[in-house]
Amino acid sequence: MRIERARIRRRPIGLTSLIDVIFLLLLFFMLASTFSNYQALPLAGGGQATAALREEAARPALLRIHGNGQMDLNGQSVSAETLAGKLAELQENETTRVAIWSGEDASVQDVVGAMDAVVAAGLSSVLVAGR
Repeated sequence: MRIERARIRRRPIGLTSLIDVIFLLLLFFMLASTFSNYQALPLAGGGQATAALREEAARPALLRIHGNGQMDLNGQSVSAETLAGKLAELQENETTRVAIWSGEDASVQDVVGAMDAVVAAGLSSVLVAGR
């Protein structure tokens, strides 16, 4: 008489926990990603800016952003509310370019808001510099 070993039954791998993990990863990536369309602002880079400066003899208007809502346009203090009107006056005086200089305390939102105002005023080119 021969003694046989008992057969070991292997259980099939359960896919329930794997499906749960995949669902949680899918949910995480859907919530972590954004589906916003960002608006691009046209800027003159280093090479284009120097070429543009050589072509036109007129100097660009200088908009300095100091931070905390303080800025000045060509040395005159300007608030964010009156910036659009001052930029429209520049366009009437045939100024087509604005150089934006951001100070140490200027936030990115201040600079982007100023760039939006320049583009909305219809000025053709924006030069950006900062610390």
